[in-house]
Amino acid sequence: MFNDHTLKHTDINCPHCGHPVHLDLDCSNGDQDYIEDCANCCNPIHLNLHLNEISRTLELSVSSDNEQIY
Repeated sequence: MFNDHTLKHTDINCPHCGHPVHLDLDCSNGDQDYIEDCANCCNPIHLNLHLNEISRTLELSVSSDNEQIY
């Protein structure tokens, strides 16, 4: 399992309004799929977090609705 049980911090831009959004990613819970609301425009941001144990990296995909942003 991923040994870093601490929070990882990252910033993204809201796919709806472009406003910066600060995220705290909890690596200790494995893969996650959840919705976070933008603090600026209140639209839902779909986040999918994958812990790649082979390369020991976090892969975060951000989208609005079903459209893949990055």
